[in-house]
Amino acid sequence: MPRTSTVLDFKVQGAVILSAYPIHLQLKDRPAVVIGGGKVAERKTRSLLDAGAVITVISPVVTSAIQSWVGEGRVIWKNKTFQRDDVKDAFLIIACTNDRSVNGEVYEACNGRQLVNIADDPEKSTFTVPAVLHRGRLCLSVSTSGASPGLSKQIVERLESEFDESYEEYLEFLFTARKRILGAESDPIRKKQLLSQLLDARFAELTKQREMKERNRLLNRLISEGKLDT
Repeated sequence: MPRTSTVLDFKVQGAVILSAYPIHLQLKDRPAVVIGGGKVAERKTRSLLDAGAVITVISPVVTSAIQSWVGEGRVIWKNKTFQRDDVKDAFLIIACTNDRSVNGEVYEACNGRQLVNIADDPEKSTFTVPAVLHRGRLCLSVSTSGASPGLSKQIVERLESEFDESYEEYLEFLFTARKRILGAESDPIRKKQLLSQLLDARFAELTKQREMKERNRLLNRLISEGKLDT
């Protein structure tokens, strides 16, 4: 049966505009079902694989990429058309076939406790999928609340140059350095000051320039003396 209520990004209800609540889901070992086997389903499946979900794809035909994941044992493929029981045990469901009636059947089969995305009908979805830029631990998500997915993609493309591939190493440095500071300093005020200075732009620039020795020297000075070079 369909869900009793759906909250959408900026859906106008009378004079009230409701905004979706942005979250990052932990999907490791969670059952996810993708209905569809085309390029959209391939993109959704790839993202779910990156998140560690246990994925079942429902479709009579799938792309070569999905077939390769099936061959590697990373995805379960049910070579069939959709039936209601296909989603009964799913935590997360994505319907992305090129048939609106099938996508509608998926919606009708879901219950109010499941996370559901109907690719061609955001008003029947309990979540939308933003455009995303990954740089290691860094994840930047952009959504236009369904107004223009193309614009979301353009914005992410602009962000790619500002947050280049060096940010993957930079985030690993920040992760390790933060742990050092938390372990070395017990005073909460001083700890807060050190963590604030850790975000000095020089650390990011030294990482980008691959000047790791100088970056580490600067970090050691910060931890030992509580300040950076002027």
